[in-house]
Amino acid sequence: MDAWHERKMLDEKFPFKFYITDVTEFPPHWHEEIEIVYLLEETLQVGINNEVYTMEPRDILIIGMGDIHYYLNNSNQCRRIILMFNPAIFEAFAEELTEKKLALPLIKYPEPKSELSKTNSVNQHHLIEEQILAIIKEFVHSKNGYQLVTKARLYDLLALLIRLNLLEEYNPQEKSNHLKKLERLEQVFKFVKNNYSRPITLEEAATAANFSLYYFTRFFKDATGMTFINYLNNYRISKALRLLASTTDPITEIAFKTGFESIKTFNRVFKQIKACSPRQYRNSMSNLSTK
Repeated sequence: MDAWHERKMLDEKFPFKFYITDVTEFPPHWHEEIEIVYLLEETLQVGINNEVYTMEPRDILIIGMGDIHYYLNNSNQCRRIILMFNPAIFEAFAEELTEKKLALPLIKYPEPKSELSKTNSVNQHHLIEEQILAIIKEFVHSKNGYQLVTKARLYDLLALLIRLNLLEEYNPQEKSNHLKKLERLEQVFKFVKNNYSRPITLEEAATAANFSLYYFTRFFKDATGMTFINYLNNYRISKALRLLASTTDPITEIAFKTGFESIKTFNRVFKQIKACSPRQYRNSMSNLSTK
């Protein structure tokens, strides 16, 4: 998934999507859909706006519309279930999500013997998990009328978020500032998408956002949780991963195709992000395809 404003991700007739993934190289991006992450294994760090949340198995993370989010580098493959839906699915009640935000995106799974399990938190998690698992079951089996049942469970989920006080009002100025930030970031994301295969300077990126160099560096780090150079490197490596897995192009050629000026820099950045060399990654993908 490339890092920009994602549009038209879901079927307009039934704006809901379900899938299981273990991909971790997702640079910062945002979209109008609500995204629910249900972790199945390992540990996963997710950045949302300028906060980082650490997920463990059975934890639930709810990413609101317009939230800038990304997965931090992880050498382990973290299988997780993703549910995505457009607030429009709630029709007249859509404003409950479009005009509010999550008070706390991460809903932890309380260990049975922990102090947390003695509080209402265990009840919160259980109720929300119950609805998520019911939605997954309906979508997997896809029996007649499953879309109606899925929609009903989503309504139940929205009602839970309201009753458990997990939604809070946006400060009008806060929302206005956030929308302006998204507009500026989209300009930068589009600039990177169109130019990542060639050398890019900080000055060029700042110009794309219509900021001074000094303000741009602060703005980008505050908005995404990473520096522009880190973002650019992650974006380029995400492109390189696809080429390594789907083509037989020489690794040196892939390095230059994705904007790296030397194979040495490409190897160093690749290892920092994936904890292995490009050749090791290609070999691992080849082994998977032959199983």
